[in-house]
Amino acid sequence: MIKRIHQFLTGLIAVASLTSVALLWKYNLILVITLIVLATLMLLMNKSKQELLTFIFCAFFGAIAEIFAVIFGAWEYTNPNLFNIPIWLIVLWGIASVFMVRVYNGFKK
Repeated sequence: MIKRIHQFLTGLIAVASLTSVALLWKYNLILVITLIVLATLMLLMNKSKQELLTFIFCAFFGAIAEIFAVIFGAWEYTNPNLFNIPIWLIVLWGIASVFMVRVYNGFKK
């Protein structure tokens, strides 16, 4: 039962994250705060050191990949504020990584 609740809440946080980006992308500070709150809720749900490390690793390297893509002209962001990417994108990469790990683990079991 608790496992199902965690799966539901993880999905809800993922949807809330994407919805927040869709609605708040013009407001970098508000969006980054919103995503930090959602990420904190997501990470507190399991209190896993491995998930926290995954979040940090993927947030960092996902942002680095985005920076390289922008530098080489693959795309650009309308409202960038850190090395030509929006700051909230870093948190979104972390949320996405934890979500994907949880989905994978759910399928694996």
